[in-house]
Amino acid sequence: MEDINKCKELIGKIYVLYIKSKIGLAQAHITRSPKLYFEKFNIQNDPKINIEILDYLVTSESPVYAELSRKSWVLFVLEITKILSRSKGEKFGIGKLYNKLLNKEFKENISLDCFNEVLKVIEDNNQDSTLNKLKLLRDKFYAHTDNEINIMTQDLFPTYNEVWELMDVIERFLVAIYSEYKAGIDLRIDRFLNKYAREFEKTYKYFQTTMDIADTYRLERHFSKLEIEVFRKKIKN
Repeated sequence: MEDINKCKELIGKIYVLYIKSKIGLAQAHITRSPKLYFEKFNIQNDPKINIEILDYLVTSESPVYAELSRKSWVLFVLEITKILSRSKGEKFGIGKLYNKLLNKEFKENISLDCFNEVLKVIEDNNQDSTLNKLKLLRDKFYAHTDNEINIMTQDLFPTYNEVWELMDVIERFLVAIYSEYKAGIDLRIDRFLNKYAREFEKTYKYFQTTMDIADTYRLERHFSKLEIEVFRKKIKN
């Protein structure tokens, strides 16, 4: 019974760490580009909001969002690489769970087929793989100072699409292993992102109504006169 409880406890810890990682990734993505995040997940935008203007305001006029995106991304990288670590000493790794089941340290009757897809990701030695790019960022940059982080080039980063594909692999693993207990699992994180819709709306409304010359000038440099006129007329009640 103790082994069974320890197995369930480790699976639970992997699940919790995954949800934390997913929230961090979603926060990084949506505050990096609301437009691309909405497109990725087929989220319908409020028709009263010009998504191009909103995306510009979040990405170019709101340094707080840029900093939040960076910090959320770093947190995501640190957390997800724990789950996908090869290290035997990693407390919450899928690899550790697999080895304990394989070596009968855990007595649970769980099909090891659950691990097939995710183990291929963990054991992939291709340095250009999504996971190995994340590990490189963790090992070479995120343990250092901000000045050193600034020298990173874009080609070191996987794309958001690539990272979300990696997350899909982990989600399929989690669904499979929880199904071994005939249990469901909630992987939704929408409720953690609702606050950003409210904050984006505040930013949007400010630029709709501001009379600040500098703010208005920057908008006029990026959008046509007609777009600005429509933008200012569609003030939400």
